[in-house]
Amino acid sequence: MTAAGVTVRWPFTGDQWFPILGLIEKAGVPALVAHAQRDFQHKGGDIGSARYFVSGWRQLPPHAAPGTQRPRLRAVSGWQPYQQPPASAFANDLGF
Repeated sequence: MTAAGVTVRWPFTGDQWFPILGLIEKAGVPALVAHAQRDFQHKGGDIGSARYFVSGWRQLPPHAAPGTQRPRLRAVSGWQPYQQPPASAFANDLGF
C-alpha cells in the first residue's frame, strides 16, 4: 500500500491479523489496495490507521477463481450503437 501512496499504521496484533488474511484471500491484494487508495485520496490523506479500511474491505466481492471466463456483457442480442438522426428528423411546421 505504501507503493500506492497509502501510508498508515498497522496496529493489528496477534490473532487480529486473521480477518485481514481472510480478506486478502477473498478479494485479493490489488482490490484491497485500490479500495484503500480511493478512500485515502477521498479523505485527503487524513487516515492514520489501516483499521479504517477494514469495514470497506469486508464489502468487496470475491475475486474470480483462476481460469474463470469473463461472461459476455451485452444483455440484448442485436445491439447497435446509437446513431444521431439526420437534422431533418427534428424539423417541424414552425421552422424550428
